[in-house]
Amino acid sequence: MTKLVEWLGLAGLFAGVWAYLFISTPAGSSSDFARHFVLFLPFYVLLAFAVISVSIIAWRVYTFNDCKEAAKELKQEIADAKTDLRKKGFKFD
Repeated sequence: MTKLVEWLGLAGLFAGVWAYLFISTPAGSSSDFARHFVLFLPFYVLLAFAVISVSIIAWRVYTFNDCKEAAKELKQEIADAKTDLRKKGFKFD
């Protein structure tokens, strides 16, 4: 099962539950808050998803390890590639 099918299945399940809750919530003055909450539930879920996603990305950027050895190795590979290209006639500015 691909991730697309998983996400579409979850979205369909959420839409079905939301539609059931929206249809079954009685329209009366005592349940205005419940109806309002159910009506905007997809927006609340989307907002929560966005906040959690940004938090995860910010945490992973904050805790990203500095790879000094890999940086040296990459610089050496770039220098080797430049040398090889110069031998083949490529000119760098």
